[in-house]
Amino acid sequence: MAALLRVPLVGKIAGANAIIVITALLVSWTGGMGSLQDGRSDLLLAATLAVSLVVNVLLVLIALRPLNALEGTASRVNEGDFEARVPDLSIADSDMRRIGSMVNTLLDGLTSDRKRMRVLAKQVIQAGDRERAHIARELHDSTAQTLAALMLELSVLAGENADPRLTERLERVRKIVADVLDEVKLLAHTVHPRVLDDLGLSAALRLLGRETELRSNLQVSVEGEVANDALSATTASALYRVAQEAVGNALRHAGSTSIRMQLEVDDGSVLLSVVDDGQGFDVADAEQRRPGMGLFTMRERAELVGGSLRIESEKGHGTRIVATVPAAAESPAVTLSARGVF
Repeated sequence: MAALLRVPLVGKIAGANAIIVITALLVSWTGGMGSLQDGRSDLLLAATLAVSLVVNVLLVLIALRPLNALEGTASRVNEGDFEARVPDLSIADSDMRRIGSMVNTLLDGLTSDRKRMRVLAKQVIQAGDRERAHIARELHDSTAQTLAALMLELSVLAGENADPRLTERLERVRKIVADVLDEVKLLAHTVHPRVLDDLGLSAALRLLGRETELRSNLQVSVEGEVANDALSATTASALYRVAQEAVGNALRHAGSTSIRMQLEVDDGSVLLSVVDDGQGFDVADAEQRRPGMGLFTMRERAELVGGSLRIESEKGHGTRIVATVPAAAESPAVTLSARGVF
């Protein structure tokens, strides 16, 4: 039966028509024998046509089932399931099976290219993080120290000066240098927080919360703790950047009054959630329009370390962003020489 079902569509249609012809001949022969009345002959002819219609419909439905499988696979890939493949249907004819195999080959190549792109993107992000860390160290250890020394010299000079007018001017200059020093320290932390390397993700998030409160009227709370050895440096950096972007979005766009960041460890995974009570937005519409790179960047950073990002928001009901990453994981094991799937 399966061998018959694999016959090409042309053969199926030819067979169906053969059945119709044979049936019509039988009806004609039966009518010619005079064993049926005209009414019964009409009834038999109608029944024969009905049977032929059913047979044709069934054959077309069977022939189209592989196309439905192709459509389903394309839909899953469009929704982000890049591991979806066209199933091997026993009822498909050789042509349909060949098309399905070709589609799977294309998807394999697409997935391979995607993995290679992710490896390259990860290396670019890591290089950027290293460069930012280097710039932050230079700002903190060189520029900031030079400004601190200049402040000290100005203080000494002001103490040795006997001219009140010059003392006042020196004090103004010292305050300007102090402001510049504060800005350099803030810039160094924004570029790359040293506390992330020295004390880990939990401490870095608490510092981010305190600095956010100082720069705004927001109330920021940080809950939960993750051991420093539970996350690789790359994963900790990715989660921190997700939190930084989420907090920045809440400051710039959400009109929030409070933000809550929470770290959890659950079944070998680390979850970071950032919740604000702002005005919210339509997630599907925002991702379709892509007014900025914020959402895209957060999702890419999470996925590059083998994790995922979920955004929950509704207009008037705030926003909840949840990043889930494997504990102590760098990223999916892929080499640049791999050739296989998007």
